[in-house]
Amino acid sequence: MNGRRVVVTRRPVAVHRAARALGLDVDDDADDADETRRLMARQARIALSTVAMVVALLVGLPLLTAPGDWLWVTLALQPVWVALAVIQLRRAERAERRP
Repeated sequence: MNGRRVVVTRRPVAVHRAARALGLDVDDDADDADETRRLMARQARIALSTVAMVVALLVGLPLLTAPGDWLWVTLALQPVWVALAVIQLRRAERAERRP
């Protein structure tokens, strides 16, 4: 080996044309970029809504309980964190599957 490295960033045009002539589905980089941006925007909205729920719980529950009830708040929140994590995961996966 001579230490040279060749980086290919896209398909050659001839291969692209030949694939289209054969009726093969050829991904366009522009379409992929737009789809990726839309997916990232959907996932950001989902994440922000989850963060809002977490902040509401972290701020709201201690304000609603007496100062000595921290043990109850701590123990009661654990199943809520797990539920929020599962909901966040399902919503993010659903956003990825959606066209």
